[in-house]
Amino acid sequence: MATYDADLQAAVDATSVAHDAGTDQDLVQYLRDQLAEREIETADDGWLRRMVEGIRGDRNFMIDSEPDDFEPRHEH
Repeated sequence: MATYDADLQAAVDATSVAHDAGTDQDLVQYLRDQLAEREIETADDGWLRRMVEGIRGDRNFMIDSEPDDFEPRHEH
């Protein structure tokens, strides 16, 4: 089983909570903002869109990849 960065999952989880709460904010931008709060930046728009689609399909969505340009700040 693959493991992924906990900060990425936390940002996705926060976006999922906002989605469940009925936010009218753009979820891709919301996820980007959540990543920025965790000092993570990505230009991988495809990854952001895939994560949002996963959130829409499953409220307990677990990330299955990392952005192409992701560089972990620490070792797993």
